[in-house]
Amino acid sequence: MVKTSYVSESLEIPNGVEVKIENNSMISVKGPNGGPIIKDFSHAIRGIELKIEDKKVKFTSHFPKTKTIALIHTIISIVKNLIIGVQNNYKYFSKVCFIHFPCSVKIDKSKKTIFVENFCGERAPRKSKYPDNIDVEVEGDDVTFIGPDKEALGTAAARLQKCCKIKKKDPRVFQDGVYLYKIQIGNEIIWQIK
Repeated sequence: MVKTSYVSESLEIPNGVEVKIENNSMISVKGPNGGPIIKDFSHAIRGIELKIEDKKVKFTSHFPKTKTIALIHTIISIVKNLIIGVQNNYKYFSKVCFIHFPCSVKIDKSKKTIFVENFCGERAPRKSKYPDNIDVEVEGDDVTFIGPDKEALGTAAARLQKCCKIKKKDPRVFQDGVYLYKIQIGNEIIWQIK
């Protein structure tokens, strides 16, 4: 198998977006609609050099392994998502679904917690935490997560869905929960259940 002697990949920084690199592992992205978002890649960046030259983020590596090349592309994808997010915020839409007991969702913004009340007739509300850099809104049966960090939004939506999991009952009958059904960038729909 032929070895690769040198790999160089670059990612353009658009106007209005500011990208900083610290200690060759911390990348911070700031833009008109959010930030600064800081991602720490110190656990994964061995053998990869990061630089900012001519409005581009450059990723280079000498004699990389196949895993290192794959890692470079993963980091590029994460930074690209951050750049898109700080320009036009991501929006994740979840739907509150119930069959047997009408449940409702309330937010405590000071504690960064979402409460699902009367879920399956339970007296105590189910709780789900969400990160600092996102906003949560409730309109009727819709819970909307808004923010520039795609990973944080996905984590918050997944945590809310997981906290409403029903155990020891048939999932075909008991389908109550809060389920993700749509993702948007700005006003453009990029994923939706039809």
